Amino acid sequence: MTHLPRWTAPLALLLLGGSPAAFAHAILIRSTPADHAIVQSHQVNMALEYNSRIEATRCTLTLTNLAGKTFPLQMERSAMPSELKAVAGNLANGNYQIHWQVLASDGHITRGDVAFTVAAQ
Repeated sequence: MTHLPRWTAPLALLLLGGSPAAFAHAILIRSTPADHAIVQSHQVNMALEYNSRIEATRCTLTLTNLAGKTFPLQMERSAMPSELKAVAGNLANGNYQIHWQVLASDGHITRGDVAFTVAAQ
């Protein structure tokens, strides 16, 4: 029976499973508005920042109001490769939810939601 050197198993673990980048997903780390924020304006500037580079052209942002009506958001250019930006105007007072879906540069798709309330005078 042939025995492998003692360093073979740790090296195999490092090469096959030890790289954090191999399991990276784009995780939302910051949003404007913040989750459950109260916004004092009928125009909402949105910025969602992720922990890794995303493929912005393959990502989507939609806005859902309290009645369940969904509106696609037109994304704006961002100088950061890990950020999505959009603006929603003429929003009535009430509860909203931003639904995001992003494609990370590693090929993984992640999704999530950010809730906020418009309470403008």
